[in-house]
Amino acid sequence: MNNILNYPESCIVNRVVPKTMFYKFMEVNPRMKTRFVNDVVNITWLYKLSASTLNVTDREEMKEIEVFVVNLKQPDCPTDLFSFIDTNMPHHIVFILVHENNAMLLINYKEWADNTHTKFRITQAFASPWMAITDISLIVQGQSLPRLYDNFVAQVSGIGEHKAGAMAEIVELKQTIAKAEADLLVLEKKMRKEPQYDVQVKINKEVKAKRKELEELYNTISKLKNN
Repeated sequence: MNNILNYPESCIVNRVVPKTMFYKFMEVNPRMKTRFVNDVVNITWLYKLSASTLNVTDREEMKEIEVFVVNLKQPDCPTDLFSFIDTNMPHHIVFILVHENNAMLLINYKEWADNTHTKFRITQAFASPWMAITDISLIVQGQSLPRLYDNFVAQVSGIGEHKAGAMAEIVELKQTIAKAEADLLVLEKKMRKEPQYDVQVKINKEVKAKRKELEELYNTISKLKNN
């Protein structure tokens, strides 16, 4: 596997990780083992990003970021496989999924479940579109690993520029906004179908309240970005 992200030579590991290693060190259930066998050709540990390989500082909660290249048998591999790996790995991960000459980036935004730093909680998964493997890009930005990781999330998710330390709140807000938008669509559809005028008026009040809630959420998330 070549240096597809053009990172410094000091970051390159380029080591194939046998799928059996995941079976050995993770509690792989039969369904997940089938995913490994049927969907994955091989997994390469391509980069290790750390204070020792990059000119960045680490933190107690983040000592390394690993970049894995996963060659897939089919491009529509279910992403629960990568959530499973990510939950069980002790470091933060970026996946480069490859099928033939195309690739996509996948990153599971995750945080430690508690202060013991023994178990992760995945908040949300973000993926780029499929593109030619030569077009894959993930720019290293930041003086610390947490900032670098947040910028990776920003690039893959499309969130873009944001204030330092705001990514966790932005991700949570995006989930809240998605739910509120879905609720609004349900209310609007319900109002259109409601034959009774007095009930329409009542639902319309709910619609207006939901729109106001969304406007406030949009304003909040906008303030967390560097616009």
